[in-house]
Amino acid sequence: MAGNNLIHVNDYGLPLNAIEWLETHHQSKANERIHMIQEIALPQGGFIVDAGCGPGLWTPMLAKAVGPEGRILGVDISDESLHVAHQRSIGAWYEDQVEYRRADLEQLPIELNTADIIFSANVSQYFPSPVNTFAAMRPYLKHGGRLIVKDIDFGTMRFGVLSQALQKRVLRARQKWEEKRAALGYAHEDSWIGSKLQHYLREAGYNAVVEHAYPIRRHSPLTPEYRSYLQGIAEWFLCEGAPFLSATEKVQWRRSFFSEKNCIFDHPDFFCEEVEYVVSGIRNIQKETLFDEQARAQIDTHLHTFVFEPGSLTPSLSR
Repeated sequence: MAGNNLIHVNDYGLPLNAIEWLETHHQSKANERIHMIQEIALPQGGFIVDAGCGPGLWTPMLAKAVGPEGRILGVDISDESLHVAHQRSIGAWYEDQVEYRRADLEQLPIELNTADIIFSANVSQYFPSPVNTFAAMRPYLKHGGRLIVKDIDFGTMRFGVLSQALQKRVLRARQKWEEKRAALGYAHEDSWIGSKLQHYLREAGYNAVVEHAYPIRRHSPLTPEYRSYLQGIAEWFLCEGAPFLSATEKVQWRRSFFSEKNCIFDHPDFFCEEVEYVVSGIRNIQKETLFDEQARAQIDTHLHTFVFEPGSLTPSLSR
């Protein structure tokens, strides 16, 4: 993988995924995230797969929502994140409800037709083919089960008191770079995916697809967590060389967020806003048709290769 001035990188080389960064981001939006989980109305006693669970930051909210009889399986490809998630759960009130496993999200380590909910937060932006990945998840859901995807859309981001012209140029430069960077060896990334999720879930064969948009707004003075979050985002817009920005634009952008004397965060009229999206879709087996041939082929392969591991988390597990 190419690597040039990447920031807050995890053990898989993904930017803005280092554990400390994820924890700061989570804390900065904790109230909104609690509200999101409350509104999606998870089933009491349900079996939830947290697909792309990272260091387990959403686990307590999911566990509280499904109640003491519910079960959570956190799945991720990052060994480091899974270790932190497991350590975080030891001695916690939800310890007996949760298990963590390393697996690819298109080949979940559970039996087919068993999950009530597959929940995935801030992960879909890294899927090279979101429709294919969402379609591959669908057979693991029960009939009537839901895929719930939450993600960002940086096209909605606005910074008050910062030049609107500069904001527009920087965001457009990043969007243009994301259209080209994968061909140069960088991991795929689509930071504008939030508003596309509704379309992707429909294309992946889900029914009754529903989108909820959550505006997130802050104003001066900022909490330390939110200030750190915004500075990380500002730095990220310049990472990998920001090839579609001029040297002058880079200096202006950096000075706006990192100047000790003229940082925009310290302006009394400063505000920032962005929109995050939560989109859900239902698996309806009766409506699954021949267009699922590719998914059915994957199911056949999975059935021949799946090995049940004693002690693994399933809905029938009693503790």
